Amino acid sequence: MKCEQDFVNFLQKLESYSGNILKGIGDDCSIVKFNNKKKYVFTTDTSLLGPHFTKDYSPEDIGYKCLATNISDIASMGCMPLYAMYALTLPKMSESWLKRFYKGSQKLLKQHKVSIIGGDTTRGPLSITIQMIGIQKHNILLRSGAKLGDDIYVTGTIGNARAALLSKKRTLAYSYFKKYLVNPTPRVALGLEISKFASSCIDISDGLAKDLKNIALSSDKGFVVNVDKIPLRPKFSHFIPEKLLEECILGGGEDYELCFTANNKYNNNINTISNKLKLKITKIGSITSKGYKYIKDGKAYKVKTKGYDHFSNR
Repeated sequence: MKCEQDFVNFLQKLESYSGNILKGIGDDCSIVKFNNKKKYVFTTDTSLLGPHFTKDYSPEDIGYKCLATNISDIASMGCMPLYAMYALTLPKMSESWLKRFYKGSQKLLKQHKVSIIGGDTTRGPLSITIQMIGIQKHNILLRSGAKLGDDIYVTGTIGNARAALLSKKRTLAYSYFKKYLVNPTPRVALGLEISKFASSCIDISDGLAKDLKNIALSSDKGFVVNVDKIPLRPKFSHFIPEKLLEECILGGGEDYELCFTANNKYNNNINTISNKLKLKITKIGSITSKGYKYIKDGKAYKVKTKGYDHFSNR
């Protein structure tokens, strides 16, 4: 095994012992049905000092971001978050640090009415693992539902988190992009709205190119994307040189915006939702029968980035 996907592929071959599992390994969340009316989704994410947050993050920042990334997985399935379980590994027991950490989480816990229902605490290098449970009574979005001819959309603006990482600390550039890296916004309301008609969805955590490819692979389809259509913040090109554009918008992870597909008959619905939520939603391409094609400046564009992987990028 050389990368995360190799391990996922191995786990997918293991035998399942429950008929209530509607979706197991391989999506943003697993889906378990407990009765005919309710389906629950489960996800777990671990955040570590280094790849997910740095020493200059405040405890509040860590508390917020670790929870936001988990809620984003729930949002990408078109579901509503309900419960959270925290497993914390701490170098030492610090009442001050823990209170500040949970203060950072509190904004999202209160906003989405998420209850902490348990967890675990151990001693060691700082590590935050959160298990999140969500619910959806109707349609749950998967990566595998994209249909031939569907339009491809992204929410918000893309590439900001990577732009922050590439910018030097205490510069105007870092200040301009920092909130997107440190305090991402999980798109729960948007996920619930598009679950009524979208065919597939994923949150952009490992880079748009990799995450969109995950939709294509799961759906056994291809895609064409116009790079020039990918939405950027107004001053993006002022702070980030052209040579780093691809790394930011296609290879850079941690945007936690949603990438989803939908039949073009839902264009008006999407415009209405965009206005209702005051959230930019941009069409960047379409689903094809096969292949991964990018266009830039009206010409075919070869993408070099592979997106983030905890193992193959080392």
